[in-house]
Amino acid sequence: MRKELFVSKVKQRDNSEINFTVFVASSKDIKKWTGITRVGEEDKGHQRVLKETRLKAIKKFIRSDNNNTIPTSIILAFQPGTTNYESLSQRLDDCVEKNLTNEIEDKIDYGILTFDYDENAEEKKMPAFVVDGQHRLMGLAELEEDIPVLVVAILDATPEEQAFQFIVINNKSAKVKTDNVKAIIADFNEDELQERLKKARVNYKDIPATLLDIDKSEESPFKDLMDWPLNQTENKEIKLTTIEGCLRYTRNQIPGLKEEDDEDSTKYIFMAIWRSVKENFPDLWRSNEKFMSKVNINALNEYIIDRLENIYVMSDFDIFDEAKVEEYTKKILDPINKDYWESDWVIKIQDNAVVRNTIKKDLKIMSHNNASGRKEWYENLESISPDFGVNE
Repeated sequence: MRKELFVSKVKQRDNSEINFTVFVASSKDIKKWTGITRVGEEDKGHQRVLKETRLKAIKKFIRSDNNNTIPTSIILAFQPGTTNYESLSQRLDDCVEKNLTNEIEDKIDYGILTFDYDENAEEKKMPAFVVDGQHRLMGLAELEEDIPVLVVAILDATPEEQAFQFIVINNKSAKVKTDNVKAIIADFNEDELQERLKKARVNYKDIPATLLDIDKSEESPFKDLMDWPLNQTENKEIKLTTIEGCLRYTRNQIPGLKEEDDEDSTKYIFMAIWRSVKENFPDLWRSNEKFMSKVNINALNEYIIDRLENIYVMSDFDIFDEAKVEEYTKKILDPINKDYWESDWVIKIQDNAVVRNTIKKDLKIMSHNNASGRKEWYENLESISPDFGVNE
């Protein structure tokens, strides 16, 4: 198929060989003729793995309020020899009395960018590749609306140039400091803005968006259970430090989460794990004091994360797919007996590393006991009395 786009062609530096175009196009349309070269999947790939959790966060942000938009541009790169550019500047000048160059007439031009593509071709054979914004583009393209996006497209970009641009873009970005955010919104309706930021799950003031989602999302097993001022129910059973400890361990152990500062994926992986935990142990959820204790929640979370990390590293398991996380968590929990928490323990329930590590060790031994088929589930557990089961 042939595609024609009305674009503004820009040459930013006088002596540079790099030209790029600026235009607006439909996210659904762009998806048809762009590809993504990912590290580990293609030679000279530079993009990170596409994460379902990131896509979900973008779609949730857009759907949370009709005024939410993403004004930042998607960066594309057209492979060498794939495009043709026809200038329309002379014809536009003849039709329009106004100057269209914004006083940079030696660096800007208007025209038609033309290229051919096969919608069914492999990604690596597409004329253009996504340099930056793959999650924004794919997330928007999956929405019911056909949302247009701003695009900056580098022309005749070699794989080396694409990799260079990706590295520069992702190493030069920085988050806005909290104090700067407060200064920016000082003259606005703060209550209204804060409510919109809360709906969009964006950090503001002392309200971490991740914790807000875990406390308020219908997908969260901890909905309305967290002990903080935003929970107006009487259920405040889970301390914030419990959830924060789980999130920190998840972020530190799963490859890529900490390096990419990926709070959205951390949150969705955590909630997927604990949806499976809640489903697997319904009789213990919110009714068993040991099970719901801070030390046990953190220990169980660490045990599951350690197992999931091993599976992720050693196989093609997509840890950013929530359904897969729930599926594998269930497999990890299957050999664990709920009787463990309903039994009397010989250790005192207190929040410290010794107790946490003892629980993790017991869970591992219990899993091996049940997998062997030759031992009772409680044999050799440090939390359980050696006399347990003797008279049964």
